[in-house]
Amino acid sequence: MYYWREGNYIKTENLDFPVKELGGVGNVMYERMKKNGQKTAQIDAATGQKDTFESLLQRSIRTAITLKKRGIQKGDIVTTCSDNNINACVPLIASFFIGAIPCSLDPTLSDFEMEELITQVNPKIIFTVKLSLAKIEKFVNDRNLDSKIVVFGSSSDHATFEDFLQPQESEEEFKPIFIENPKDTLIIYFSSGTSGFPKGVCLNHYYFYNHSPLAPPAKNNDVDKERQLYELSVKKNGDCSFLNYGSMYWTSAGMGLFLSIFAGVSRLLCNNFNPEEFWYLIDKYKVSGGFLTPFQVTELVKSGKPDDVSCSSLIRLTTGGAALSKRYFFALQELLPDTDIVPTYAQTEAGMLANFQIYNKTQREIYKKNPESVGLPVRGVWYKVVDPDSGNIVGPNEPGELRIKSICVMNGYYKRDYSNRFDEEGWFRTGDVVYYDENCQFYVVDRLKEMLKYRGWHIPPAILELQLSHHPAVRQSVVIGQKHEEDGDHPMAIVVLHEEYKGKITPEEIEQFIEERVQDKQRLRGGVRFVDSFPMTPSGKVKRKTLKRMFCVDKNCYLRQKSIDPLK
Repeated sequence: MYYWREGNYIKTENLDFPVKELGGVGNVMYERMKKNGQKTAQIDAATGQKDTFESLLQRSIRTAITLKKRGIQKGDIVTTCSDNNINACVPLIASFFIGAIPCSLDPTLSDFEMEELITQVNPKIIFTVKLSLAKIEKFVNDRNLDSKIVVFGSSSDHATFEDFLQPQESEEEFKPIFIENPKDTLIIYFSSGTSGFPKGVCLNHYYFYNHSPLAPPAKNNDVDKERQLYELSVKKNGDCSFLNYGSMYWTSAGMGLFLSIFAGVSRLLCNNFNPEEFWYLIDKYKVSGGFLTPFQVTELVKSGKPDDVSCSSLIRLTTGGAALSKRYFFALQELLPDTDIVPTYAQTEAGMLANFQIYNKTQREIYKKNPESVGLPVRGVWYKVVDPDSGNIVGPNEPGELRIKSICVMNGYYKRDYSNRFDEEGWFRTGDVVYYDENCQFYVVDRLKEMLKYRGWHIPPAILELQLSHHPAVRQSVVIGQKHEEDGDHPMAIVVLHEEYKGKITPEEIEQFIEERVQDKQRLRGGVRFVDSFPMTPSGKVKRKTLKRMFCVDKNCYLRQKSIDPLK
């Protein structure tokens, strides 16, 4: 067995293998793309355009050489803001090749989020689609950044990506930089952490190594079968595809790219999720695996599977980013009886923390009967669950905060303090309330963090609270989440009014005020509640947990189950 209990600790096999000899993720991707050659690497679902690994490698090499010619060095930040297209991943791969640190944005981010993130990392160069060009130009100018802008497409004011794809004299002799220390920062992804504002999460090479087929065989041979997913897919479908709607802004897309290159299978690039179109894409491209958010799963269930599609190629459909309700799990399983529908529990800062080994027959049957579990421990991670108040370690079936130790845990937040994310013994604080049963199956109960998730999107309460502070009637505000079966969290504002506005303004007026200033996903769908005052700590901080207990309507809410007087 690759995992075991020592008292109330859960430990797993260490993933000790000669990673230093690999020379970094860039070298691994380079060698695998050379090996994969004429196999299809990417397919653009909108146009049907196909891209081979050989072509992808050539464009990545040319981009890497051009980046170096333009002064980009090891450790410099390279940012890409793009939807899913054939070239979106090229600057990321090129950055790996030269030791630069990629950091991607999504074009649909709000102006506030995009400006905050660009300012944080101050990239040396930004590759952007035209959709985001104007706002990026504004942010770079307003903040007096030295970032150079490159446009995917034509431009009279900036360099274009085509400039980076021109033949280079040295491209045949090109070799990626050799990374001596796998703990070096490889990539930055954004996560809102515990403060509510976005933070750049610095991830190392181990993060990708340990979640890939590079890891050595486990002692439990049944678990090894999990690593055969792509091999099985290739044998079954030939040139198989993995479908992912997320842009390179998401860790799931980055990991999908790495696994695609390593295994030599194609990625099907899609942008806007359409439940009716999804079924036909699966059949048309013989998709073997896919990743969907729970919201997208609910949309699939509502649309139903058309009679003229079979989806027989779909081996595995993974969900993540929020909890998938049991009702929708069983409904989707009925639509796809031969497909394994598997939830994942992961964090940007730490990678995969629990998952079902679906090729283990025993676990497969357990999960189909018990979809509320997020699965078993992941190799290379040690676990403990502690009481969030006392810090004491608790045992099976007792909820508490999950803390872990792993070589995959982030290096830290980019240019920000992260010491409070680790306890005094060096365990990473996940901020999530979980419990595990006697069989080490994990269950996620709640989040200690204030971050909300609406349809898979992070909603920082601090951003909404900032907007609320601009309303003349609002004296104080706190934004919490109301649980929703399909959407995840609906933001709710708890508001203390200035005396002169009491009785003269309605909750609906404040909702409208916010709706006019934020994106649709950030609307106060949970409504606005007025209170006379907030419960406060002796140091003058609002007791957010108390407010959650006061307004929590989810009967399964962990904080309500604690049966604590909400007014204390």
